[in-house]
Amino acid sequence: MNSVPEPVFAQIPPANTADGRRSPDRAPQGGGTFRALRHRSFRLYWSGQIVSQVGTWMQIVAQGWLVYRLTDSPLMLGLVTFVPLLPVVPLSLVAGVISDRVPRRRLLLVTETVLLLQALAMAVLAWLGIVQIWHVIVLSLVLGAAAALEQPARLALVADTVGKEDLVSAVALNAAVYNSARIVGPSLAGLLLAWIGEAGCFALNSASFLAVILALLAMRLPALAKPGSRLSVGTGLADGFRYVWRTGVIRGLMIIIALASLLTLPYIALMPVFAKDVLHAGPEGLGFLLTGSGIGAIVGALGAASLPAGHRGKWLVWSNVVGPLLLVVFCLSRSTPASLAIIVLVGAGNAVRQTLASSLVQIIAQEQYRGRVMSLFYLLSNGMQQAGALGMGAAAEWTSVPLTVGVGALSSVVLGILILWRMTLVRRQP
Repeated sequence: MNSVPEPVFAQIPPANTADGRRSPDRAPQGGGTFRALRHRSFRLYWSGQIVSQVGTWMQIVAQGWLVYRLTDSPLMLGLVTFVPLLPVVPLSLVAGVISDRVPRRRLLLVTETVLLLQALAMAVLAWLGIVQIWHVIVLSLVLGAAAALEQPARLALVADTVGKEDLVSAVALNAAVYNSARIVGPSLAGLLLAWIGEAGCFALNSASFLAVILALLAMRLPALAKPGSRLSVGTGLADGFRYVWRTGVIRGLMIIIALASLLTLPYIALMPVFAKDVLHAGPEGLGFLLTGSGIGAIVGALGAASLPAGHRGKWLVWSNVVGPLLLVVFCLSRSTPASLAIIVLVGAGNAVRQTLASSLVQIIAQEQYRGRVMSLFYLLSNGMQQAGALGMGAAAEWTSVPLTVGVGALSSVVLGILILWRMTLVRRQP
């Protein structure tokens, strides 16, 4: 499962983790963008994520196509994207407290199994030809609940596998996996939808979770420090909120992510409308558009990991302006080749912002708060994106998807300029 052969790292001794403990599984010294691959546990988890994320994107494309085929409604596309948010709000912050108190690997093994079963249920319903929109909504609720518990632990687990010294590399490589999957997954789904249908795509996603489960079982992780007091969810949440609010840089990064997720990222959920009704490109065109966005995002994520110290804050705030501006141009395009070229640049801009924000938050956050900080980061990132998708989908019922997405992106440009001007603390981050 390793993505890098062991002999390459055979001669260099292990080093200390960020908290001063010896790393039991650290492969030898590397450098640059791929430093995180020195760590065996990270390589295992990273390899499992490659397979799982491809399956996830296949399901995203297949589900979007299924919903639009059943309903012919942008509002329903937005609703199905929004529904997983409902359990996220009550569960994700609690999950952050839990991930700071219990072994994160154990929590992930449970949630990955639930996600496997959710995809399997979608596959069975679609294969039997009895799937209805309410089935998709109910199973999306299950997906949201499992993801709400999984994401804070998964994000915090990255630091457990590499330590803070290699965290920017690890976050960027994780983003590269996610966005590589956006290339492979949608392309495969676009081709396979006509061959094995939505059911086949859902079944392949279900099987892909086995790669992560096996990787988690094979990892060796340092023991989680035991908390000094008994678990109190209410106190833990309050402490987490206070910590985020009084840490100015983290607070600023959270604001940036929330606004960008609400006003810019919902275009992904509405991409079936661009493919079918705006560009008249069919399911293959949908796959190509998401693939183009993924290609740009890989370049952006790896570029963010390669930035020298002292410039990350500047790149973050500038990408927060340029990415939405390019999305405005995409909404004006009616040419498939031009749209493909523009969406590559949109993906790159979004990836730079997301990668730098996520890595800076984890670097700055103290260990005892990291799970709660990342649960709030996940809630704002994914939750605001889903809420934005619902709002834009509803507005598009009365106007059009290009107009709605374009107005959101233009609003994001204006706010991004204000952030560039006012949030000097974020802009000065090394």
